[in-house]
Amino acid sequence: MHNNGGYPPQDTGGGYYGNPGSYGNTGSYGNANNYYQPPQEPQHYEQNQYNPSQNAYQAAPPPPGDQHHYPPPQQEHQQFQSSMGNAEYKAAKQYNPTPKFRDLWAAILFLVHFALFVVMAALFVRSLPSSAFQHSGQLRYTKSFYSWPTMIMWLCVLLVSIVFSLVYLGLMQMFAGQMLVISFWFAVVSMIGTGIYYLAAKIWFAGGIMLIFGIFYALMWFSWRHRIPFSKVVLEAVCRITRRFPSTIVVSVAFLIIQAVFSAFWSLALAGSFKYMEKYQSCSTHTDRNGRQYQSCSNALQILSWVYMVLSYYWTSSVILNVLHTTICGTFGTYFFFEGNPNGYPTKHVTLSSLKRAMTNSFGSICFGSLVVAIIQTIRALAHSMRAQQQDNCALQMILCCVDCILGCIQGIVEFFNKYAYVEVALYGKPFIQAAKDTWSIIEDRGVNMIINDCLIGNVLQMGAFLCAAVVALVAWLYITITKPEYNVNGSYTAPIIIAAFVIAMSMFMVLLKCIDSGTATTFVCLAEDPEAMAYNNPELFAQVQQTYPQVVRGVRTPGFAGV
Repeated sequence: MHNNGGYPPQDTGGGYYGNPGSYGNTGSYGNANNYYQPPQEPQHYEQNQYNPSQNAYQAAPPPPGDQHHYPPPQQEHQQFQSSMGNAEYKAAKQYNPTPKFRDLWAAILFLVHFALFVVMAALFVRSLPSSAFQHSGQLRYTKSFYSWPTMIMWLCVLLVSIVFSLVYLGLMQMFAGQMLVISFWFAVVSMIGTGIYYLAAKIWFAGGIMLIFGIFYALMWFSWRHRIPFSKVVLEAVCRITRRFPSTIVVSVAFLIIQAVFSAFWSLALAGSFKYMEKYQSCSTHTDRNGRQYQSCSNALQILSWVYMVLSYYWTSSVILNVLHTTICGTFGTYFFFEGNPNGYPTKHVTLSSLKRAMTNSFGSICFGSLVVAIIQTIRALAHSMRAQQQDNCALQMILCCVDCILGCIQGIVEFFNKYAYVEVALYGKPFIQAAKDTWSIIEDRGVNMIINDCLIGNVLQMGAFLCAAVVALVAWLYITITKPEYNVNGSYTAPIIIAAFVIAMSMFMVLLKCIDSGTATTFVCLAEDPEAMAYNNPELFAQVQQTYPQVVRGVRTPGFAGV
């Protein structure tokens, strides 16, 4: 293919790889008159091989011996050079090494908020007991939960999570198809097994629901098994690019450690806030109708500090994960748009350059989208807290339950669109609002939602997260059982520690396997934006999509074919 279909269009708005706004109808991906301007059509494309009556792109077969990617034929390459007047691909010219800063206000707001959190956390941590984290020289019979032996336990949780996640990633690389089948039946067995356990424990309603869902899920195999070949091809393609850029795994591990350190620091600050904020508590004495006196205490500043701490945790954690997500998306996008270019990639260190853009030019957009989700999560946390304090008020319980359900649905929708909006941010350097609008256009106009729903890679990741959490929870239980800390003489800490280890390990697994999740999202977006780039770099995956989902690649106008 000598056309520009394998590379993105030009972005006059200061993006990284170009503007998807010129695909097909410009109204579908943004107003070309206001923000993005479609590139001028080269005269060379008047004699291309595209036939609108075919309503699909036909991928050229790969040459013998290379089933992964291939450069354009020599004749077409020479014709391309003649039309452009030089030997560089047009995509290399469109790469903008100095994109604009987007949503700068959100980045400034996040940094100010984080600086305030650090100041508050430093004050709170200093309020912890002076005996905390003093090394006694032994792991057994530790008196304080805040001690070095406890820190060693959480370090073991971190290390086991990382090792298990890397091993699981290796299994996904080697046995993609088998992992898809195993993950499906693992979900069936888990639901049926949980249902049987609930029935044995005489929890009839929950047991019946889980059993029914497990049976129905098993019956869905007959309609879902046709999805496995497509999911296998997608998973193999993502894993192959991950092997091509192992730095994506290194970055994932680095961000996992950053998230773990932040979570530990936040937990210590929250624990210290109880002691530090006591001095702001105000109490008053009242007399009830029977003449008995009672004392009522309130601490508005403590409540405000907790709300701020919760918001800060959700916002900062979301920013950390989304910076990682955007970095990996930028790496995968570079592969799809520049692989096969005789001049190579536009930068020597692809992942590092993508990380730099995510931490600078696109950082504001990442903070903006993360703030939306963090606000929703904070409101849900407040609703949960109010439900716990008002258990005797049935009417309020019902209202709060409905509010939590509605907010949960909104959060799921926002997180879904954020996931793909950040792909647009990574590829084109768009502001968040524009990226979110274009994400909606992609899903609505290109039928990407059908591909997303039919892809079973999420099942494989969920199974891995559950297994990782189960193994790490077992390690935490063994540790606390062997060391026998004195603060857990009556076993009151055993269940909370196991639950915390389970949740932490599951979160760590999903962070470390972000390279697969983000790579899959980028693959779908790049397929919708420029199917010919997919045909050029991954003909096997393109052929599978063309056969299974022809509407996704049918009639998509690339810049080279504008006006045909």
